Amino acid sequence: MSAGLQQSKNRIKSVSATQKITSAMELVATSKLKKVKDLNFKITPFKKETINIISSVINNVSDKDYLFFKSPNQTKDLIIIVTSSLGLCGGYNNNIFKYVKENVDISSDLIVLGSKGVSHFKNNNYHIISEYNELPPFDVKENLSSLITYKIVKDFKNSKYKSIKMIYTKFINTLTFEPTIFQLLPINPKIFKGKKNNKELLLEPTAIDVLDELIPFYLTSTIKSLIIEAQLSEQASRRMAMENATDNANELKEQLMLEYNKARQAAITQEISEISGSAEALK
Repeated sequence: MSAGLQQSKNRIKSVSATQKITSAMELVATSKLKKVKDLNFKITPFKKETINIISSVINNVSDKDYLFFKSPNQTKDLIIIVTSSLGLCGGYNNNIFKYVKENVDISSDLIVLGSKGVSHFKNNNYHIISEYNELPPFDVKENLSSLITYKIVKDFKNSKYKSIKMIYTKFINTLTFEPTIFQLLPINPKIFKGKKNNKELLLEPTAIDVLDELIPFYLTSTIKSLIIEAQLSEQASRRMAMENATDNANELKEQLMLEYNKARQAAITQEISEISGSAEALK
């Protein structure tokens, strides 16, 4: 019985150690969640103002066949996919993988962000043309979005792809986030429909020339915004996963303590019975 009690003690210690780790990771995820949420809050008005300005410029464009508004005569798509570089974030990555499997043709070219996604899509024979194993920290000065914009604008101008889309995890609230696909190119004019800017704009030399400069700027801010939203979802998912793991560890610890106390009580009762039996035999 003593061996069984020692084994139970070891299990309780192991669960306690795990509980401390998951609790600490929950605190770290909560801190990062707040940080990226503040960053997302700051960049959202900037993105909206960019859309308002482009909307005002579009009102002066009469050419319906503007390059970035029409789809080239191609069949292949380019998909940008945002995953995580770290694990222990619940079903965050698996939900993305499932969504891609259901919505993306395996012949599409991929740009994958996050080492988890790079590993998964390579193992499943997807065609990755660019990979970024480490996502940048929550810093608006990072130029990852600019690099991606430069590439997709160049490829789209050369009519290499029918469309260019981005799959990321949309943040709804701290408990809800879901994989979403967003079309970057060709740009859907409905995005700018109904947007108003009360400022009068002086466009030189032409509205098309101004748009040629504004569209890459819009794409960069959009890609940056979606990456930040995906990171926000990742941290929220990790916080929730660690919270659940901590709760489960606490429940298991209580169960093990109950089993340990029962076994200990049984051992004490048996020892008392043996002592009483021995005493009776000596009489």
